[in-house]
Amino acid sequence: MKKNWKRVVVFLLALILVAMLFPFGRLPAMAKEGEIGSEALGKTYKVGDIIKFGHYEQDGNTANGKEEIEWEVLKVESDRVLVVSHYVLDYRKYNEKSNNVTWETCSLRKWLNNDFKNTAFTSAEQNKIPVVTLENDKYPFFEPSYSEGGNNTEDQLFILSYSDINNVYGFTTFYEAGGGYNQNLITDTTQYAINNGVSYWILDESDYENQLKNEGYSRDVIGRRGAYWWIRTPGRNNYFASLCYCDGFIGHDTPVDGSEMSLGVRPAMYLQGPVLPTGIKLNQNSAIMSMGENLQLTATLAPSNVTEKTITWTSSNPAVATVSNGVVKAKSIGKTTISAKTVNGLTASCDITVFADNTPGNIFADIKADSWMYAPAKSVYDKGYMTGTGTLDGRVLFSPNTDMNRTMFVQALYSMDGKPDVTYVQKFSDVKESAWYAKAVTWASNNGVVAGNPDGTFGVNGKATREQLALMFYKYAVSKGFDVTVKPSTTLDGFTDANKVDSWALTAVKWAVERGIISGKGNASAGYRIAPTEKATRVECAAMMNKFSEIYANAPKMGDDDLEEPLALPEEEIEDLPVPSDETEDVIIDEDEEIKDDEIKDDEIKDDDVPSKDETDADNVDEKSEVENSADTEE
Repeated sequence: MKKNWKRVVVFLLALILVAMLFPFGRLPAMAKEGEIGSEALGKTYKVGDIIKFGHYEQDGNTANGKEEIEWEVLKVESDRVLVVSHYVLDYRKYNEKSNNVTWETCSLRKWLNNDFKNTAFTSAEQNKIPVVTLENDKYPFFEPSYSEGGNNTEDQLFILSYSDINNVYGFTTFYEAGGGYNQNLITDTTQYAINNGVSYWILDESDYENQLKNEGYSRDVIGRRGAYWWIRTPGRNNYFASLCYCDGFIGHDTPVDGSEMSLGVRPAMYLQGPVLPTGIKLNQNSAIMSMGENLQLTATLAPSNVTEKTITWTSSNPAVATVSNGVVKAKSIGKTTISAKTVNGLTASCDITVFADNTPGNIFADIKADSWMYAPAKSVYDKGYMTGTGTLDGRVLFSPNTDMNRTMFVQALYSMDGKPDVTYVQKFSDVKESAWYAKAVTWASNNGVVAGNPDGTFGVNGKATREQLALMFYKYAVSKGFDVTVKPSTTLDGFTDANKVDSWALTAVKWAVERGIISGKGNASAGYRIAPTEKATRVECAAMMNKFSEIYANAPKMGDDDLEEPLALPEEEIEDLPVPSDETEDVIIDEDEEIKDDEIKDDEIKDDDVPSKDETDADNVDEKSEVENSADTEE
């Protein structure tokens, strides 16, 4: 069929009438905008199949939303398919101005990879459209050539080139002067594209008889509506572009600015099938964090063209650290493993250790270097008075807020006294010779520091209250012959709970307050408390021991003639009284502040014992001899 402008003129004059007489052709079934169509990738396709993917206005009725786009499969590869829109979707110029342009510089390329892409596809759908390298050849039928194909480009969306069409469709007839026919290139257009100005033609009997049957077409083309659409390849020069005519003929002679014909666009693209990860790697395999610190972990997937990029992050111990989208938040002391898992089950992990802080030189895992707790804990640890409860990645777990029990405290006093040689004698039914604390309890009993309970037990697991600690410190000082006189002017009137101190501990508490061994809890606004019946923590005990050793480090022992009053305690103070029940929570003493975030979880304490390394391990304790909640107050 000879191409001439008379046909175009006739077409333009009849455009309105034809649009009224012929309804819009076969439209794809509508789907909800924003959803990938029911035939999204994930199955095997063959050439000629139709894929529904993305949404674009097509029926011209914007009130009912965008319609699902149909794509024709042109080529099938191992992990992707080449598709072109089944309809001409919109009217566009190859270039807005009549300039010397290539595909790289034309405005149509920019529109496809920006406005159209963002209108037609969700972000999830866009991720399924890979960026491909396009070879942009010149028009092949003029020598010497007056056109240049330009540079190769990297695009997600594009239009087919002459080479694409020749390789995919081929031509039933071909003319060396340029161009060829194939009835499979006859492409209908959407009503929306027509409304925007796309040119089309209804092929009739005369078209077939006069031209198309000679090009190898079947009679099926009669009555078909064919639109005019752009080809990526330049035309006779770079002011012209190639096109497909309404009857499936590929030509080369229309200006890029569309000044002679109103052409439409058939977008083309590759659709990527699911590419699952074959490997996953984190940017680090281990990390040390301070409480309250955040750490960003990054996962890298292989191969580089992975499409299924969803990663599930988990923490093996959320109490220690949580994770969300790779951001690790350190919560408390301990260890946890952060895992990243791909959709197909591949994992990578990072071992996290959380310390109170990561200050260089801090020997403790669970005490911040700038906390008031650090100095007393380090002092008693360095002197060997108290040991840790375990270790965490080479650092000492001191467990500062763990309750101090009677055996722990007696062991600490025994260590402070230099661990003198002691011959074990079973004085208490719950203290076996094999127990790690047997020598310490024997020493304390021999020196009058403890007397045990009326039932003959020591109360090895009994918690030590603050007034009990004051009494045992007092008795230890007496056993050493230290000055324990209390000034008559010393009172407990400055404390809001002075009336709660038991009478058997009153002298010892006054002595401890006068010497600063106990300085109280609370603050100026709420008032200070002795908290005599509250359980003492390990760090409270450490602070008291430091103050005690500071006061009596070089103190002369008193002779009997120096005493203004007897050192003996009142008769009612001789026997140990019952241990109070667990009735109060831990709070910081002696420093007018509350515990912040240094508390260690119970399941992080490796060993509740405090004997030094040369003492018998706490695991040797005869459980049958341990009396839980037994009576165990000291005089």
